[in-house]
Amino acid sequence: MKIKILLVDDDIELVMEISSLLKSERYDVATANTLSAGREKLTDFRPDIVLLDLRLPDGLGLELVPEIKSQTPETMVVMLSGYGTVTHAVEAIKAGAEDFLAKPLDSDYLLLFLDKLIERRQLRNQAQVYALEIAAEKKNIIGPSRQMQETLQICETAARSEATILLNGETGTGKHLFAHFIHQKSAHEKFPFVYVNCATLGETLLESDLFGHEKGAFTGAHQQKKGRAELANHGSLFLDEIGEIPLNLQAKLLHFIEYGEFQRVGGTRMLQSRSRIICATNRDLAAAVAGGNFREDLYYRVNVIQISIPPLRERVGDIPVLTHHFLEKYKRDLGRTQLQIDEKLLTKLSAYPWPGNVRELQNAIERAVVLCRSECLREIDFPFFNTPPATVSDELFLPRPLQTAITDFKKRFVGGVLKQTAGNQKKASEILEIQRTYLNRLIKELGVGK
Repeated sequence: MKIKILLVDDDIELVMEISSLLKSERYDVATANTLSAGREKLTDFRPDIVLLDLRLPDGLGLELVPEIKSQTPETMVVMLSGYGTVTHAVEAIKAGAEDFLAKPLDSDYLLLFLDKLIERRQLRNQAQVYALEIAAEKKNIIGPSRQMQETLQICETAARSEATILLNGETGTGKHLFAHFIHQKSAHEKFPFVYVNCATLGETLLESDLFGHEKGAFTGAHQQKKGRAELANHGSLFLDEIGEIPLNLQAKLLHFIEYGEFQRVGGTRMLQSRSRIICATNRDLAAAVAGGNFREDLYYRVNVIQISIPPLRERVGDIPVLTHHFLEKYKRDLGRTQLQIDEKLLTKLSAYPWPGNVRELQNAIERAVVLCRSECLREIDFPFFNTPPATVSDELFLPRPLQTAITDFKKRFVGGVLKQTAGNQKKASEILEIQRTYLNRLIKELGVGK
């Protein structure tokens, strides 16, 4: 979607020149030559940016700034004037303008200025999104059991330090929520919480996602992009699936964690960003170090404080509470407010091992609420109770190259999850704790789910 710019100025020649320039840079441009005409354009055009002359034939441009901010607070206003003084600049900022430019306008400077202005808006929007994410997550760690309360206490204590934290736990235990919790309890709470999944992208794209890239750094890099490490400045950077990060990138990550320095892909300038590092994995990193797949120095750097997230089977007392929580959520979402749950079923759910942990429980409740034909959930609504436990085929242990064995296992495992979810890729990606784009790639590579 194009950025919309409204240019309000009574200099017809300047309006034509600047309008043509902005359109050539793929901006969507509207123009007005008077205060009243500009006021009309605001409602019809709803611009992202207003370039507003200070002096117009029917009044001062400053008069329009409060109206713009009242109608669309997200619109960014830049005042223009041939009478550039500090007084005018101060008045413009006080009225709610983002900045002030003196005429005549230099074309190159104007384009650079607009790039920076848009970048500032994007960062502000991202910060708002992160704030909303954090607020949404605050209520989502549910666990009255002793094991969970002890884990939360450890997280809260660790959050007060600046030490790097490693969250270790099985798939589906909620490591992302614990990372949010640590951020909320830290001195970084008012700054962004930025999430990076190290398992979903190839090496170049992951490096770009983490550290950003310069324009032309690789095919498709049409403009400069800030990475998540840069966006997390003063906040928290959560590196999920840290054990999957490619070896070549591990050295750059180690340098960033130790010194707060990094370079964008294709860049030569060393940049800085200071953030709290939180990592998570469901792998045995010590074993990965022994196998040569994870740098030993990076392991010691991320493993300053290790916090183990207990699996659901070790906190059985939380299962009834979580079950009721998810039941109420999906009853509301699906309009089944009268639906209840059999107490005997609660006992059986508490005895189930839940290999997929909280995520598996949540998915099971949602499925049951959708498909239940009565007004009470019963054992029949949870098919896995009647499914014999999976056995490991002897074929998996036949002598063959390791990579072939790994590919065979992936094919069976991913195919099994897809079968369990009836081909629902959204559900499968949640169970596997991977992005849907990565699951799509696996499906094509492995030839499963067809």
